[in-house]
Amino acid sequence: MEKPDDELRTALVRTLNEDPNVNVRLASLDALEKFSDEPAVRKSLVASIGRQDSPLVQIALIDAVVHMHDRAAGMQLKQVTVDSAMNAAVRQRAQWGLQKLGL
Repeated sequence: MEKPDDELRTALVRTLNEDPNVNVRLASLDALEKFSDEPAVRKSLVASIGRQDSPLVQIALIDAVVHMHDRAAGMQLKQVTVDSAMNAAVRQRAQWGLQKLGL
């Protein structure tokens, strides 16, 4: 599939943000990354970082936005680095992401 329709994209984002199973959320992230050239998908991935409760998913999302070279993620990554409630590994990965994005 070259470009997902709105319904599929919405379902994948909802799954990424709401499914209780970490593996399912990671699978939806993998599917969404294939469409990362679309601004709506990029925006959804950046917004999802702060919505996650799993450090594995948070780190995967950080890696995804860095891989996409999405400098718009800078604000979200900066928030993660200063959020004391975040897992230390996630905060460290967000700092790494900021460095990789040149922010």
